[in-house]
Amino acid sequence: MAGKMGLLGPYRLSFEGIDGAVARRSAGVYALGRMDRLGNFQVRHIGRSDSDVASKLRECIGSDAMFKFTFFGTAQAAFEKECELFHDFSPPGNRIHPGRCKGTRWECPRCRIFSV
Repeated sequence: MAGKMGLLGPYRLSFEGIDGAVARRSAGVYALGRMDRLGNFQVRHIGRSDSDVASKLRECIGSDAMFKFTFFGTAQAAFEKECELFHDFSPPGNRIHPGRCKGTRWECPRCRIFSV
């Protein structure tokens, strides 16, 4: 079920958890984190994949306990959602603003970081 973040989960950040939850190859956004004592998901890192969110999550195994995610039809839509989550949560694992794909002119929907 998608919560207030608009992401599905949480799921265990393991091969089994990823394979059971992420059913197709697609662009997507994910949040890594842990559950607090009250059962709330605590965001520690936000990320995205422009083509295969499951593959990107597999690279993160061992870095945290849980993940949430959602698919997007385009890499640009995934980038925009990653930016929104970055601004909403200011996760400790993200020290710099999400980057856009090389060769694009995508802009963050929240700030003017890429404006000339």
